[in-house]
Amino acid sequence: MQVDSQNICPYLLRTSNIGRVAVRNTGEADLSNGSEVRTTFHDSNPTTGYVLAIVSSFASGLSVVIGKWNLVHISPLLMNGLIFTIATIVLTATVLPSKGIKGTFHLTRSGWFWLLMFSVGSWLAIWAYWAGIQRMDPSLAAFLNRFEVPVAIALAAIFLKERFSRKELVGAALTIVGIVLMKLTLRMDYSPGFWLVLLGALLFGITEFLSKIAVRHVGPLILTYIRNMFLAVFYMIAVSVGGVSYDGLENVWIGVIALALAGPVLARLLYLMALKRVELSKVALISQIQPVFVVLIALLALGQLPTAREIAGGLILMAGCLIMVLSRHGNRQRFHTIESKG
Repeated sequence: MQVDSQNICPYLLRTSNIGRVAVRNTGEADLSNGSEVRTTFHDSNPTTGYVLAIVSSFASGLSVVIGKWNLVHISPLLMNGLIFTIATIVLTATVLPSKGIKGTFHLTRSGWFWLLMFSVGSWLAIWAYWAGIQRMDPSLAAFLNRFEVPVAIALAAIFLKERFSRKELVGAALTIVGIVLMKLTLRMDYSPGFWLVLLGALLFGITEFLSKIAVRHVGPLILTYIRNMFLAVFYMIAVSVGGVSYDGLENVWIGVIALALAGPVLARLLYLMALKRVELSKVALISQIQPVFVVLIALLALGQLPTAREIAGGLILMAGCLIMVLSRHGNRQRFHTIESKG
């Protein structure tokens, strides 16, 4: 598609070293060569992306609590194989009737490449994470897994040239203060579970970076669907080769279904939809709120009372997220005001 440089220039924000041109509130153009530009349009209201990221964090927090209960009875490999198989079946009934086989699987080479990279990274990260949770407290694992955030932000800053406004920096600082304050109530033990969750967090950070690139080439729904399909195949092969026992599944089959819907379907789809609208570094910071939801859900489901520090840290963290959401909404309003005056 040819793009008139006179029309696009007034909206240019920056050009990164990987040939990407970001266009404020109108779209994002990827330069494949000197003249061809592929544009992916963003939501006109970036605040929607923040809301999607928050709801995704809630679904992810719910998944942690459900997953921990499931792992009392079944292995991480079996659980992952089942939840991604169920998620694939659910999304098949959603995607194929509306888009058809050709509309779903007819992707560019770049689309398939980044989708495969995203899927392989997800497989490794998810296995390490759940294997670690099986060996440690889920609330502690949820906090430890936040290590993915600085990894994702660093990759976004280096390779995608993402930056923060002043108000967003204030909100980001508050989210970090909140998560640190909540962490101070938890005692670290350097068990195998600790190192597995930490490895999973590192891999998740890399995977979220890959997902930001993948979502430029493949829509969030199709990306979620095909990624879940690949993961279902990978995990079920591992289950078969490893001779994993199905014993205990009868005790948690409801939890397995609930986890499939909350995690691979809802949480991941909403996260990718957020990435379509907001920069990776911002979405990664918003995802810091997940441990707050884990604590609240554990309180309601298990009767585990949060400490005063956890409550204070959670409130500060949520305040930081709110500032980031409102600052982006304010920036959008000011931009449109300037446009209307121009």
